[in-house]
Amino acid sequence: MATLKDIAIEAGVSIMTVSNVINGKHSKVSDQTITSIQELVKKYNYVPNLSARSLSKKSSKLIAIFINSYEAKQNLFKDPYISELFGELESLIRQSGYYAIIRSVETVENVSTILHNWNVDGAIFISQQPKEAMNEILEHSKCPIVFIDSYNNDNPKAIMVGVNDYKGGYIATKYLISNGHRKIAFAGCYSETNEIVSQRYQGYRKALEESNIPYVEENLINTFTRYEDGINIGRDMANHNYDVSAVFAAADLLALGIIEGARINGCVVPNDLSVIGFDNLDLCSLVTPKLTTVSQDVKKKAESAVNLLLDAINQVDIPSQNITLDVQLEVRQTVQKKV
Repeated sequence: MATLKDIAIEAGVSIMTVSNVINGKHSKVSDQTITSIQELVKKYNYVPNLSARSLSKKSSKLIAIFINSYEAKQNLFKDPYISELFGELESLIRQSGYYAIIRSVETVENVSTILHNWNVDGAIFISQQPKEAMNEILEHSKCPIVFIDSYNNDNPKAIMVGVNDYKGGYIATKYLISNGHRKIAFAGCYSETNEIVSQRYQGYRKALEESNIPYVEENLINTFTRYEDGINIGRDMANHNYDVSAVFAAADLLALGIIEGARINGCVVPNDLSVIGFDNLDLCSLVTPKLTTVSQDVKKKAESAVNLLLDAINQVDIPSQNITLDVQLEVRQTVQKKV
């Protein structure tokens, strides 16, 4: 098998030039040289020796991506939000000359063990972590870590990227109110430790308060955000188990399930029930009716996370370790004026 030195000799360039081309660093290499090296790499089926690179440079070029798993046999990529976010992250990591590895974890202890045993240069968490878990992970980690969709303003080591969840809950509810709805449900996995949903819920409550609409405790539907859970809620709404004319769901997948469950039991969206989701997944514009939702920029979220992590790996000063991206309402077809 050809070595890096063999390719360099045949191409008539230095080993460093070959290494730069293989790692995507093309700024100081001519197009002709890049093409020549790439053809030789393909000809000899050259594969970089990551172990040797790790030992020589004390860098594995590996970035770990972690996601919470609540069920041992759960297929996490059934969630389109997770799939989209991971796809964006992997693409950016690859373009930066690194390799992404993904692992689902059930406990903080799993994370500490993995980070100790894997020689990764950095890690990204793509599911929400409670403050206590974040603090423990950061205490035992020797590599930089970026947390996506987590809240922790107490730990100066925490590097975070998220969206304005509070604003999302607020603008969604205000839009429903502006369309004449006063009996509005909130559906999501609400708890004091789930800051994402809690912030969206607080935005919902603020919008009700500003419009002098009394809060009804029964209109808080505490549920997982799976499609199947939405179907059950939609059926219940069609059967008038909830006295509401509209619902703000904390995730698009849940909202789409509510629409389907309502349809199955004879309730038409938006004629009989108005629905708003959160995320603006591609699915929102593919279903009928098209889902009105709070839109977040998943690509920008991924870019922010990868850039922060690479800066931390390269020990570059980071002006802000907490990036909060804006959200906006994407109006489509699932909200109708209440008459």
